[in-house]
Amino acid sequence: QQHIIDSFRPDTKSNSFQRPRSEMNIASGIPKFCSLSIIQADGNAYIRDDTMFIKIMMDFGDLPKNSLQFILGLNPGFPMNIQQAIMKEESKKQTQ
Repeated sequence: QQHIIDSFRPDTKSNSFQRPRSEMNIASGIPKFCSLSIIQADGNAYIRDDTMFIKIMMDFGDLPKNSLQFILGLNPGFPMNIQQAIMKEESKKQTQ
């Protein structure tokens, strides 16, 4: 297997990682991560039956481990400010 690996740390102050203020956010990420010809090559182990298999690893950095399960269980449909308020309230409960 030929693994294709790259990573980046987002700049949370960048407009790319803020709530959109117009129809589009400014693009961010790894623009030349992998060429389409590599992905479409015959025998590529990561594409099977028109389905692409990817693995994503996230570093939660300073987030307390006991909060992680709670935070990941939040409804992603909630607006970000509501999610943040819920997380702040849970953090207060855990420190008491």
